[in-house]
Amino acid sequence: MASRVTSMRKRLYDLLVEHQTPGEWAHILSQRGMFAYSGLTPAQTERLTIEYHIYVPPTGRLSISGLNPGNLDYVARAFTEVCKST
Repeated sequence: MASRVTSMRKRLYDLLVEHQTPGEWAHILSQRGMFAYSGLTPAQTERLTIEYHIYVPPTGRLSISGLNPGNLDYVARAFTEVCKST
């Protein structure tokens, strides 16, 4: 399980960089555990919920364990969109 969470963190980071998502994302790699603080604002997390149906609390705490190869690109693209428009 730990290696799966680590690989999802790495892949999320890689996709955010690949999509040229505004902001610095290295903190996702340096954190440990099943959750990561994304650094998104409450307004950005609200947009994720309303527009993309990605449920992240206003604190920006993301469940890394909820990511999988089937939804990872969707999540990264949604992050990119909400970060580019703010």
